Amino acid sequence: MKKSNLVLLVIVVVLTIIVVTLYFRNNVDKQSVLRDFAVEDTARITKIFLADKNDNSVKLEKIDGVWYVNDIYKARKDFINVLLTTIKNVEVNAPVPEASLDKVLKELSVKGIKTEIYQDDKLVKTYYVGGVTQNSTGTYMILEGSDLPFVMHIPGFAGYLTVRYLPDVKEWRERIIFNYRFENIAKVIVDYGKNPSDGFILHNYGDNKYGVVRADESAVDFLVDTVAIKEYLSAIKFLAYEALISENLQKHKLDSLSKEPMIAKFEIEDKKGNSKSFKIYYRQNVNIVVDEQGIPYDWDVDRLYGIVNNDTEVVFLQYYVLDPITKTINDFNLNRPKPKPLYEGFVK
Repeated sequence: MKKSNLVLLVIVVVLTIIVVTLYFRNNVDKQSVLRDFAVEDTARITKIFLADKNDNSVKLEKIDGVWYVNDIYKARKDFINVLLTTIKNVEVNAPVPEASLDKVLKELSVKGIKTEIYQDDKLVKTYYVGGVTQNSTGTYMILEGSDLPFVMHIPGFAGYLTVRYLPDVKEWRERIIFNYRFENIAKVIVDYGKNPSDGFILHNYGDNKYGVVRADESAVDFLVDTVAIKEYLSAIKFLAYEALISENLQKHKLDSLSKEPMIAKFEIEDKKGNSKSFKIYYRQNVNIVVDEQGIPYDWDVDRLYGIVNNDTEVVFLQYYVLDPITKTINDFNLNRPKPKPLYEGFVK
């Protein structure tokens, strides 16, 4: 090989190495900038905006230390805490494999959930949250302005993160019906609809003084068990529903339930005279649950319908949540028959 050709070859090789080195160095630098998803100081986060491509959106905003959903509803504290923990601890697990890159980018552009994070009301981070990896342990995400998505995870957590970012208002809303301090309850009114004689009104007069009257406010003819009243007030002061029914079914279900017999209505009046109530109704046995003889029950044996928030919304309620507050007036009779101990008859 001629000396001139050898020199030319060396020059070409050196230039190639320089170009390749600069290319990879620039891309490494670029990736280091575009892989910074986490927001460390979550205490300063004042707003989070979530939106998908189907025009679903949720604004979570902290006002005077309390998180709200779309400026209307209080947010679920457990969901907010999980999201803030995710925002703080999310890390890159791996780049998206070359073979999957085009597919993941397309899915993120079509189905990605846009996430905007604000600190002190200033936008500090925007990224898109996609679907789950094949092994269900990672979640695809991409920072706004980036061409490179990553597989993201939280160290020590074996699951995907998309569900923590869902822009579904009803999932973020607080599910509380009653939330009172014991001493702030003045009165509880329970109406059993078709069985009015089972209803009652409890009074909390303060200074450890309590009373009970019948639903028509007539006096009772028995000695009152004040311990039972205190236990009841403790049970009803905090109550939550399981879930809202679908938005598109709300109006129809409200109309149909208004024509059905009410099982019960529970109302609390506070010391300031403000009151809040909800009603419960049977739910159809949609899953066709049967008894020991194979005969379907008339109604759902696990859940009921509830109408809450000033008779504006229908929710699902679970029997086990309501069991502690479905007492009758006779349960406050000091001389009522006491249940026998489970061990009675076995002990000599």
